Amino acid sequence: MSKKPVVFLQGKRVYLRPIDAADLGRCERWINDPEIRPFIRMQFPMDAMAQKKWHEGRDRGHPRGDILLAIVLRKNDRHIGNMGLHDIDWINRNAITGALIGEKDCWSRGYGREAKELLLAYAFDTIGLHRISSDVRANNPRSFAYLKKSGYTEEGRERQSVFHNGKWIDLIKLGILAEEWRALRHQ
Repeated sequence: MSKKPVVFLQGKRVYLRPIDAADLGRCERWINDPEIRPFIRMQFPMDAMAQKKWHEGRDRGHPRGDILLAIVLRKNDRHIGNMGLHDIDWINRNAITGALIGEKDCWSRGYGREAKELLLAYAFDTIGLHRISSDVRANNPRSFAYLKKSGYTEEGRERQSVFHNGKWIDLIKLGILAEEWRALRHQ
């Protein structure tokens, strides 16, 4: 008898579920990948012990400051990436969101956008957040385009904020409000 997968939020092609210890090897591979690393905050090697320590040390109390979820394909229960709400400010109802599609054969297929829409619905309609922000490096046009398609508005730019491979890169700041997201859903 096969174990039924845990499903926290379900979409048409993907679902989101809590990250578990069995996912850590994939996460370690993605974080250390030279093709992915230029677009994420983690710039130092992440070994298995550090990944396990991070997983075990995450805030497990209430109210949570971070909600981290695995992005999984429904057709085969394949874990392809991660997405989360970070630095949740429960008083001001704000959070930062981040995402990573680690499996390269799943890039540019709309899985990240579908997962983002599930996460935004949860953030705005279930836990009552008011504003979600995200940032993207200027050298990552694919991520910028998917955030814009998800309804985010460019709010500013931190010039030469990130140093990578000998170059300074701008950080583009984006945000979306609950009422903007709801208006997009009803179009």
